[in-house]
Amino acid sequence: MNIYTKTIFFILFVSIICTLFSLGTFAQTNEDTSKEISIPKAEVSFIFHLADRVVNGWLAFLDGLGRTFDPIIRPIFRPITTFLERTYQPWAKICALGLFIGTMLWVWFGMPKEYVNLGRKKKTVWTDLRFWTIISMLPHIIVYLYF
Repeated sequence: MNIYTKTIFFILFVSIICTLFSLGTFAQTNEDTSKEISIPKAEVSFIFHLADRVVNGWLAFLDGLGRTFDPIIRPIFRPITTFLERTYQPWAKICALGLFIGTMLWVWFGMPKEYVNLGRKKKTVWTDLRFWTIISMLPHIIVYLYF
């Protein structure tokens, strides 16, 4: 088994285990619904509670960080913010997408293959760093296209 197969099996295993930990379904009944219905509180796993505490702690940390550094950062970024507020938002989106797509095209077509992949033993597309640069930039493009 190569490393890619092991990675896929590991991801499948973790997703199945997480699903089993958070499994909690309610059965549907054919009882009279004119009575007051009490819905029981869903039981969640300890992983959910742990993740909830981690997220709440992180948000509290960021809130405190913002209150601490806001007086320092606000005078620095206020001129940048006022300059960018005058920019028409679709043009800002087009420019950002253009920068990402332009960088991807430059990496694939503009940079010499030998320079990027210096010292590479296998000559497959999976070991080409230009390919992985493009793959790693795709989520950014998807976010800009969505929002």
